[in-house]
Amino acid sequence: MDKIYQRELDEVIKEFDTSIEDGLSKKQVEDIRSETGENKLEESEEASIWEILLDNLNNIIVYLLGFAAIVSVFMGDWIEAIAILIAVLISVLTGVLAEWNAQRSVDALQDMVTTHINVLRDGDEIEVESVELVPGDIMMLEEGDAIPADGRLIEVNNFAVMESALTGESEAVDKDADSDLNDGDKNEDGDVPLGDRLNMVFSGTAVTRGKAKAVVTAIAMDTEVGKISEMLDEDNERQSPLDREIDQLGKALIIVAFIAAALVVVIGLITGYEVGEILQVAIILAVAAIPEALPAVQTITLANGMETMADHQALVKSLSAVETLGSTSIIASDKTGTLTENQMMVERLIVKDDNEYQVTGNGYEPQGELQTTDEDAIELNFDQSEDSDYQALSDLIIAGFLSSEATLVLEENSDEDNEENNSAQEVEDLENIDDSDKEFSINGDPTDGALTVLGYKIGLTPKYIEENNYGIVGEIPFDSDKKYMAAHYRYPDETQYIIVKGAPDVMSELTELNDNDANYWDEKNEMLADEGMRVIALAKYKLEDNEIEAAEDDLEAFLDQEKGNFDILGLFGIMDPPRSDVAESVELTQNASIQLKMITGDHPKTASIIAKEIGINHWENTMTGQEIDEIHESDTFIDKIHDTAVFARVSPENKQQIIKSLQDDQQVVAMTGDGVNDAPALNAADIGVAMGIRGTEVAKEASDMILTDDRYSTIVDAVREGRIIFENIKKYVSFLFSCNMVEIVSILLTIVFLFPMPLTPLMILYLNLVVDVGPAIGLAFEPAEEDVMEHKPRDKESGLVSKGFLSRIIMAGIIIGLGAFAVFYITYDILGNPVELAQTMTFAYMAVAQVLHIFNVRKSDSFGLDKSLLQNKPLMFTMVLSIGLLMLAIYVPFLNNIIGTEPLSLIAWAIVVLTAVVITLVVHLFKKAFGLK
Repeated sequence: MDKIYQRELDEVIKEFDTSIEDGLSKKQVEDIRSETGENKLEESEEASIWEILLDNLNNIIVYLLGFAAIVSVFMGDWIEAIAILIAVLISVLTGVLAEWNAQRSVDALQDMVTTHINVLRDGDEIEVESVELVPGDIMMLEEGDAIPADGRLIEVNNFAVMESALTGESEAVDKDADSDLNDGDKNEDGDVPLGDRLNMVFSGTAVTRGKAKAVVTAIAMDTEVGKISEMLDEDNERQSPLDREIDQLGKALIIVAFIAAALVVVIGLITGYEVGEILQVAIILAVAAIPEALPAVQTITLANGMETMADHQALVKSLSAVETLGSTSIIASDKTGTLTENQMMVERLIVKDDNEYQVTGNGYEPQGELQTTDEDAIELNFDQSEDSDYQALSDLIIAGFLSSEATLVLEENSDEDNEENNSAQEVEDLENIDDSDKEFSINGDPTDGALTVLGYKIGLTPKYIEENNYGIVGEIPFDSDKKYMAAHYRYPDETQYIIVKGAPDVMSELTELNDNDANYWDEKNEMLADEGMRVIALAKYKLEDNEIEAAEDDLEAFLDQEKGNFDILGLFGIMDPPRSDVAESVELTQNASIQLKMITGDHPKTASIIAKEIGINHWENTMTGQEIDEIHESDTFIDKIHDTAVFARVSPENKQQIIKSLQDDQQVVAMTGDGVNDAPALNAADIGVAMGIRGTEVAKEASDMILTDDRYSTIVDAVREGRIIFENIKKYVSFLFSCNMVEIVSILLTIVFLFPMPLTPLMILYLNLVVDVGPAIGLAFEPAEEDVMEHKPRDKESGLVSKGFLSRIIMAGIIIGLGAFAVFYITYDILGNPVELAQTMTFAYMAVAQVLHIFNVRKSDSFGLDKSLLQNKPLMFTMVLSIGLLMLAIYVPFLNNIIGTEPLSLIAWAIVVLTAVVITLVVHLFKKAFGLK
């Protein structure tokens, strides 16, 4: 039903063939459900184990290795073919198991709990599971209910709904069943923003205050949540930066292998080799150009990164996503619940005589203190009848606590996995609270909750109120029309007061202030509002003995009668505060040359002030969703996006437009969020980061990474880890390619000089699959270099195979390869030793030189033999292991026969080791001389 919020209620009821008094009949429900199905969102299909397997097989390096195995089979080298296939199998299975385990972890995190709702059916109010709702059902909503479907309000009683998960707004919305939205602000399609549809309720939101009756107008995928969920099905097959670079690397491998084989054929034919022999050598050389260990090392590196991120409370769904944050150039972050607590808190207090105070603490946690503006701590003693220094402050906080209708709740999690064993209880006192494991929340309106928590922070609790004989006599609940609530209380000294709480302008009407006082409170109200705070004023009236009975009989009438006689006690400045770790994390992010953009559904002023408080650069540059709608197709849109730091009052579509525009501008974009309204942008981003604790299920499903602690600082840890991973990938790729280059250079030189092959095919394979793989894996565990978070994110288009990167590989390969040829030439031609001994010495030299080459790879601007090596015990172990495996190949008779080696003497080893050490130092000197980092 199109624009249902703009239609008359009678028309809506008739459209759904229902009754306000009786609801639907059982027969109607059955008929409707047969057409609409159950009230639940469609879940995206998870990748099966076979799909994950095929995805890991779809890798150009795997294709090359498969081709190499086929070539080896045709050449009759079955041992070589089997060895290559084993390498492929290990690599692929490691990736499959890592991704499968990550998917299972996410499934466990996203288990959903069944919710219930009261509805009218056949004239009776009954409780049903939310999945059983159908359009036309009459929902009976009350405080604490999770709303399971979209509905048109029929009647309300002091009714407010928290819609932050859907709209991003941090404050509860007062609903009005009679709201007329035909004349309101609309977009070009005639739609009113979700947050302004006051006569509607939406699936995925929660009731914070009051009661209401509503007719269900949409369920499942037809709800606003469902429409957002459908946006997640849009094609989002963007490759990660690492995937693009591995593809680029694979193409480079094909070129290197082809050129090497072609050179061998040309040189061999020129120098007189037989065609069959030279073709066989060319194929061997092409196979040698492929680093067989690369897929396995890549998978192990990313799996290790996935495990490291999990230790830092970041659950990554796929291996390639582990590295993506390391190349991130822009983080687009939701405000509510991500940068802020999504928990309203009193931050400022203002009482008469120009006294201002501030409050410390974190969200709903009942810990914190009062401070003066000079940050001096204040202690209030409520047990004394008079507190001369802070009497006005005491009166304000007590009155605020008494007038709050919200309760502080402690979530108590049992040791059992079954959620039915978990409970939430109102906090009566703080004496027996275990601080080590707590999760506080609020039942009721978040603004009232802020006043309740403030009381707890300075010692007011329900137990204290009861023990000190504070007693409520009567009350007027908050009313969205009157915009105030009132409570009639008896204090411990038997004095009785009426406390009124509401918007400052309403309080002004109750007090009839003189010009000086009115100007004072207006100025203070404006000051707090300019700081992005929601301002609540509180007034109090002391009842005389002869007024008590009248107040008890009709409190509302008494209030009308005594307008002008109330005294304003003070103002509460309330806001959703930034998370405690955010400012430092924002500074680290921006120091790493990563732009941070706040994208929120909240008001521009509030969002901009939060941005300023947490230190976002250019926080004053804001843009609204309406402005985005007006210019998103213009040529200047991307320039506006880059200049803007805060995007406010944006829709889910606007968030997608921002993300995709930045991606089209070659930026790598990470999007963080927790609400349903964030899901499309999370899905569209290069990497979507959802909050695991407060995040909605839709947001988690749309994301690539889930923060299990909901801390923004975890994103910074993940960025750092991603950068470390990429740097380590560069190191082991450089190492493996240099080792392959050594083999190519030595074989080409022996062909030019008409010498026998310096290595047998199985020696090459043993070097690639046995000797080199250990140190390459060890490089995956390299600790971060000191400046890892100080340089700019790498260019999206500059992959692993850059000019400088290739120059370093080629330089190292040529120098070490020349050393290999020198060892073979001296041993075979000058000293006249048998070819088997010359091959074994060349084989030993290559192994030792390649292991020592680690010291030229592990540091970009220095020699890697320093104390930092002790931080990488896996590398030290694998280097020793590689030398041990070399010894086995040389001294075990069984391997001598297969590989073609023979034992070496001490003199031979002295030549091998000395040559390898000298060549290693020469490579380092060349690297320094030519600035090859």
